[in-house]
Amino acid sequence: MRDVDPPPPERAEVDATLRDAAAELAVAAGAEDVMAALDRAVTRLTAPGSSHELRIRLLEDSAGGPGGDLPGVLLPIEVSTPGVGRVGILLVDRDTAAIAHLRPVLEVMSAQAALAMERIRLAAEVSRYRSFREIEALMEQTHDVVLIVDGDDCIRYASPSARNVFGTSALRHVKLLDFIDAAQRPAAEFLLRHVRAGAAGAGESRADWTVRALDGRAPVVEVSCRELRPGDAARDVALTMHDVTAQRRLEHDLTERMFHDSLTGLPNRVLFAERTEHAVAANTGLTAVLLVDLDDFGSVNDSFGHAVGDEVLHQVSRRLRDVVGDREVAARFGGDEFAALIQDAITAADVERTVVRLCGSLAAPVHTSGGTVVVYGASIGVATTAHAGSAHELLRNANLALRAAKSAGAGQWHRYEPSMTDQARHSELRADLGRAAEEGALFLEYQPIVALGTGRTVGFEALLRWQHPTYGRLPPAEFIELAEESGLIVPIGEWVLATAMRTACRWPAAAQVRAPYVSVNVSAQQLRSDDFAETVTRLLAETGLPAHRLVLEITESMLLRDDDKVWLALELLRGRGARVAIDDFGTGYSALGYLRQIPLDIVKLDRLFVRGLTTSRRQRDLVEGIVTLTRALSLDIVAEGIETEHQRRASAATGCTYGQGYLFATPMPEADTLTWLAGGQARPDRAGAAHQP
Repeated sequence: MRDVDPPPPERAEVDATLRDAAAELAVAAGAEDVMAALDRAVTRLTAPGSSHELRIRLLEDSAGGPGGDLPGVLLPIEVSTPGVGRVGILLVDRDTAAIAHLRPVLEVMSAQAALAMERIRLAAEVSRYRSFREIEALMEQTHDVVLIVDGDDCIRYASPSARNVFGTSALRHVKLLDFIDAAQRPAAEFLLRHVRAGAAGAGESRADWTVRALDGRAPVVEVSCRELRPGDAARDVALTMHDVTAQRRLEHDLTERMFHDSLTGLPNRVLFAERTEHAVAANTGLTAVLLVDLDDFGSVNDSFGHAVGDEVLHQVSRRLRDVVGDREVAARFGGDEFAALIQDAITAADVERTVVRLCGSLAAPVHTSGGTVVVYGASIGVATTAHAGSAHELLRNANLALRAAKSAGAGQWHRYEPSMTDQARHSELRADLGRAAEEGALFLEYQPIVALGTGRTVGFEALLRWQHPTYGRLPPAEFIELAEESGLIVPIGEWVLATAMRTACRWPAAAQVRAPYVSVNVSAQQLRSDDFAETVTRLLAETGLPAHRLVLEITESMLLRDDDKVWLALELLRGRGARVAIDDFGTGYSALGYLRQIPLDIVKLDRLFVRGLTTSRRQRDLVEGIVTLTRALSLDIVAEGIETEHQRRASAATGCTYGQGYLFATPMPEADTLTWLAGGQARPDRAGAAHQP
């Protein structure tokens, strides 16, 4: 309390202040505007430099009534009005309230402020009402349903379109979950609880619910729900429901068409493969696949028409389902091909008994609705997981068994045997080999041949490879015999010679040392062809490779045959400058005598001899004898398959001049041969470290 009140303001100033305050309060749009007008008025009416504290009492401040708790030490300024009672909204500090001449003015402004706040409240109510009516009108125009559900899952608000989904719009205070399909009710309850819990990522959650409407319908709605006021104790949830009944039905129909045969309704090939994968992955017992092919079914369509053919297919699908049972999977792959998946069989004999019953069922004539009797046969291939570790293998094996059954004659069934895989692989490789060279699937790699004394690379052996799309990288041992059987060895051999020669032309010569030679394996069929020598001569001319840098490798088995045509071709090519090597020498001891009779330049000692050098004295003596003989005949000798430093030293000790093997390098692509020649060649003191591709 001040000791001395300030002098009262002039009457004119008081009137002007009240008029200005009344004008501002009349247009105030919110509590902030009201507070600002009152503060300016009190500032004008108090002494310059004095301080005061003002506040207006809002609705939330009045929870305790007029005598309720007040913030700080502020006092209410109220006035009694006839017919209304005590009104007022202004709170001021005690010192300002104690100024005698200011009290009546404060009471007037308090009443004016109360009127202003009431006006503002009423305006907001009107605005909200108008907005609500507009929203209601908008809701009338939309098909989506908007619901507000309280913490007890009771509906507090439902938009007018709710009657289109629920069959009524009288939903207030009704339990929402009572309308949800019983099977989905637990999931729906969990979703609402999850949203109310405010779990991470739960901001807006969606689900499909089936609603049981009062008029008997069961529409499917896509539900989107979120907290109405996050963090609010009321835990209200706002839901938007969009009727997707037609959309889901269409999606279901499309899915059915995608995974089921349209004629028989059976699962198709795609769904059958998926079910097979699941069954094999579950690994709960023996799983079997039966592939069924109707024999000569095309004649049924040709003889009786497609309508009868379709009826026969229906009968086949029914018989297949009847035999395998409801818990197994029957499918139609298309055309006249069917399949069955048998899961969790106890033994292979159980599967075969099912196959026998199926054969009997399918062998029975079909009596069509038009009176036609159709007799047909069916071939069946059977495979089980006893010989397959994946669904892909299982289906492949069943297909191989089906081929065997069809080959055996109409109406037969056949179980898969492992030998079928080898036969199928053989047939597949044979068919693919013709396209391999054209498609760039064949390629060459090169393995260095080094001088054991100096480590210098004197040549490279060209090694043929095949990158098969199914079986991956194949060595020549897996397809050369096929090439010989099919007659492809001659064009493939010519491609190998041409490619190897062009590569050798790019190998540089070191200072005072000639460039490395290239060694190419040739088959007996190539050598026996009428124009082999002319082909090699032509390729040497086309590529520009000097003839002495070409070595033709032949196998020891060729030497054991008295084949004048082969020897004549070799003699002719040696006369033109090319050299000849015998590969894998030592596997046939009778060949020793032939070394004096046939045109040779190089002997390549078989890796079995090299491997025995470090373990057998007899082997060492034999190799030393071979080396002595080759030196007497002025032949170079190459030790093959050197993999350790010990083998390298033993080979050199027996008199082998050159070596080849993984100790020096694995076969490498053409690009790497240039890097190898530039700095990666083997040296006798670091040969083991030179193992690089």
